Amino acid sequence: MKKKINIVIPLAGENPLFPKSDFPFSKSLIEIDGKPMIQLTIENLQTISRETHFIFLINSEDSKNYFLDNVLGLLTENKPTIIKIDHRTKGAACTALLAIDEIDNDTPLFISNGDQVIKEDLNSILTNLETYDSGVVSTTSVHPRWSYIRVDGEKVIETAEKRPISNNAIAGLFYYKKGSDFVRSTMNMIKKDANYNGMFYISSTINELILENNNVGYYKIPIVQYESFYSPEKIKEYNSRKQNYNR
Repeated sequence: MKKKINIVIPLAGENPLFPKSDFPFSKSLIEIDGKPMIQLTIENLQTISRETHFIFLINSEDSKNYFLDNVLGLLTENKPTIIKIDHRTKGAACTALLAIDEIDNDTPLFISNGDQVIKEDLNSILTNLETYDSGVVSTTSVHPRWSYIRVDGEKVIETAEKRPISNNAIAGLFYYKKGSDFVRSTMNMIKKDANYNGMFYISSTINELILENNNVGYYKIPIVQYESFYSPEKIKEYNSRKQNYNR
């Protein structure tokens, strides 16, 4: 029997980089390579050779207006859990915490951005991160749009949101040996009010685990192995590279 891993993908946040006037559908449904953006992310994560249980957190309006819940159900191999949110949360960590009934357990957990593709072998990444209590995938950048890790050898010793404390940017994928570790660390973070500009980010949960003396690792991939659809410009860059490659 295959081992199981829960995969949480928060899709409920508003993104001012994709204004409704130019992008009338949900960001997740913007087409890239003829597919909705979220399909590329799901197909990427489904290369993991485990029993994957996807948990999506979406805006109720995106379900009502664009049937995003139907789309997600059709794209996943196993029936996903879809949690609809009627209000704005105080950041991605708070959004992901709404999946507490599904993840407050001993099952391993990935939390992933819904606008990215990691071209490195995800099974190799998972095998590496499983040797730690928690961990992240990182790549090379110094741009303040990302969150960052500071490392000592093979261990993560600090994270920072939107503040380059190294050239190790978090590539939108977090691992927890137990889902309950994420739940506990998020609650501790909120109790301490460890926010950035009033928002609670998933990167800060790693600091809480470090304070508990958890063994936190990282798997670094080359920037060319990471595709982010963070902004319309990033999508244009991706399409341009694809066109040049196909010539």
